[in-house]
Amino acid sequence: MGDMKSVATSSLSLGILFKRLGDYSKAKEHLREALRVTKKIGCRNEEALCHGYLGTLLCCACEKAQKHYENQLQIAKEIGCRVTEASGYLNLGELSRDLGDYAKAKEYLEKAVSITEEIADKNGRALCGGILGTVLHFLGDYSKAREYHKKALCMSQEARNISVELDVVSEIAMTLVLEGKMKEASSYLLDCIAKFEDVRSSLKDNIESQLKITLFDQHILEYRVLSSLFCITGKPVEGLHVVELGRARALADLMSVQYSLKSEVSGFERFWADFEKCMINESNSAFLYISYFVSSLFLWLFNGAGELIRFQEVDVNKCLANNAPEVNKPTRLVDDVFETIWVGKFRVEDHQENGQLQPNPTLAECYKMFVEPVADCLDAAEIIIVPDRCLFKVPFAALEDERGKYLSESFRIRIIPSLLTLKFVQDTPADNHNQTGALIVGDPDVGLVRNKRGKKIQPHPLPRAREEAEIIGKLLQVQPLLGEKATKQAVIQSINSVSLIHFACHGDEKLGEIILVPLHPVYSKSGEEKKPREEEIPREEDYILTMADISQVRLQAKLVVLSCCHSASGHVSAEGVVGIAHAFLGSGARSVLVALWAIDDEATKQFMSRFYEHLVSGESASESLHQAMKWMRENGSSDIRKWAPFMLIGDNETLDFRK
Repeated sequence: MGDMKSVATSSLSLGILFKRLGDYSKAKEHLREALRVTKKIGCRNEEALCHGYLGTLLCCACEKAQKHYENQLQIAKEIGCRVTEASGYLNLGELSRDLGDYAKAKEYLEKAVSITEEIADKNGRALCGGILGTVLHFLGDYSKAREYHKKALCMSQEARNISVELDVVSEIAMTLVLEGKMKEASSYLLDCIAKFEDVRSSLKDNIESQLKITLFDQHILEYRVLSSLFCITGKPVEGLHVVELGRARALADLMSVQYSLKSEVSGFERFWADFEKCMINESNSAFLYISYFVSSLFLWLFNGAGELIRFQEVDVNKCLANNAPEVNKPTRLVDDVFETIWVGKFRVEDHQENGQLQPNPTLAECYKMFVEPVADCLDAAEIIIVPDRCLFKVPFAALEDERGKYLSESFRIRIIPSLLTLKFVQDTPADNHNQTGALIVGDPDVGLVRNKRGKKIQPHPLPRAREEAEIIGKLLQVQPLLGEKATKQAVIQSINSVSLIHFACHGDEKLGEIILVPLHPVYSKSGEEKKPREEEIPREEDYILTMADISQVRLQAKLVVLSCCHSASGHVSAEGVVGIAHAFLGSGARSVLVALWAIDDEATKQFMSRFYEHLVSGESASESLHQAMKWMRENGSSDIRKWAPFMLIGDNETLDFRK
């Protein structure tokens, strides 16, 4: 209708929403569109808001962020909008603080405080005052810092704004940590976590899972700092209690609904007693629990009796012999380091920032960090690993010791998102899930479709995937869905009625979502004169099996095998890696086998053939995975790119194929 003001408002609203949901790429796209339109039609306040939000998105690119904040401030002054002006000063103050320019930060924040007092904005005054108190601490004015913190806390409580109060309490706690007052800091952090847990528990089960994840990301720092404080003050078990409280909570909520279990986790002592029982149920396994904060790794090793047999703090810098001089700068050190893993001379994932390849560890260095500190205590047949955030990207099976021996040569390896999620699976009898039936999907003949950017594509065939599905179908005596029969509709109709699900398809690189055949496929072969009409070409919702699709189906599968490229991919957050595997677990699957990177078609066919031979013979999923890796190494596929990407997440299922 040509209503450009509504276009600007809608684009701005979408940008803010996607930012809150953690989808920064879409947020940036919508905010830039909003900025373009607001400039064109002269909506000055909305233009200023766009600059502010874009600045927060680009905070890692400091010069760009600063330019946006300065534009926000300038426009606010020109139009006389004091609220937006205060926001501009607050943004510049936070950016200056993060850059270590505390004098400049103080100047900006004092102006923000002055404006919020003038316009009687208690929430803004509390937030600005809390951050200013921390900056004053860095400048050595401890008395003034405490005064600002105290006033900010009172104001946030008067305003009854729990979000601002949590931010202020967090600022006070961080300042106490810097002062070395660990006991006081712990008290504030415990209070902050207790308040946040109250907020979280008030959310209903029907609240969208992604919103819970985003909310948790905003307050996970308090959990990490408190856990680190416990660990460095000789209380590692208490530290682990706090870490576990901050792990995979949205996934646990989803699982509790699917399994009809309570997901309340309150009272550390009772909380931990349940997990000791959970470990005892895995008596032939050792539990390696991993957490990190800035440049420190924390390792807890438990035996099958639930006893802590080793706790170790590891300095990541000391383990990175080749990269140590370069990696000691960013505060997000471990995230940056593990964005890319070296597999020999092969990068699992290329990652660039400002045109420079980021430092990355070799598999030997990963072994030195995660395994070597506890290696002398490992005497179980299986290691159950509980990774932290980006560490889900580490191919633990391929970690090699100083002799070049892979970890998977000595141990079966399984991954779990948290102890709570494992407990939920254990508390649900296996016979509550389907005991029979298999859904095998291979080489979907997708046809011509539009991808997420609207570009027309025609995914190439996967003949080895078709052969893989046929081999598995023959082993299980099941007719697989192949080619044009592998439609999204057919999959959704069958997916909740089987015990085993196997996909041998293309996977989306970002979230691992699965590409299937649309209900009405369009084939566009070269040389054809007749071209399909634009409206006939299927869009992504017609052919991609998404996380949202899976979340709407109550699965009762014991095992889901995602033999697709990047099926372990997803958004990295406090929740872990949130992608298609997360969706399958949250919808009721007891275990999921995924691939960490783009997989070789022929090697994967061989790998899956061995895996299913062992599975059908009555061996567990973990043992079948272990034996398939061993066979690949010993039969001409020693290249770790071909056998190491596969990772089992969740329970260790054994299926009875006689049924």
